[in-house]
Amino acid sequence: VYIAKIREAVLNRLSAVESLQGLENNIVNEVIDTPATYGYYYNLAAGTPFALSHGFSQLSLTRPSPRSKRLENTFFVGASTRPGNGVPLVLLGAKAVAQQVVEDMKTEQIEIAS
Repeated sequence: VYIAKIREAVLNRLSAVESLQGLENNIVNEVIDTPATYGYYYNLAAGTPFALSHGFSQLSLTRPSPRSKRLENTFFVGASTRPGNGVPLVLLGAKAVAQQVVEDMKTEQIEIAS
């Protein structure tokens, strides 16, 4: 019931835009995700897409390193690692990890499995 009310409120708000009036009658496919959906599919605590908390101990440099301390040649990228959450920071982290992997491959002569 709660999700239906939110859906109705969103559609009503969108209908304020002239070109979106009648949107509901033109929906072909609809998927409704909730925090529980993210928690289930992506193993995110409380379904939060920001992963770790925003407390002082989880900001910036205090987030886990992108290089695994336990698994050789294993890197992590995403909202739970440095530099942090949000699309721009995750993309910067992905670029940094990719560059580090390339450097490691050059210096350690790591072969890519085919």
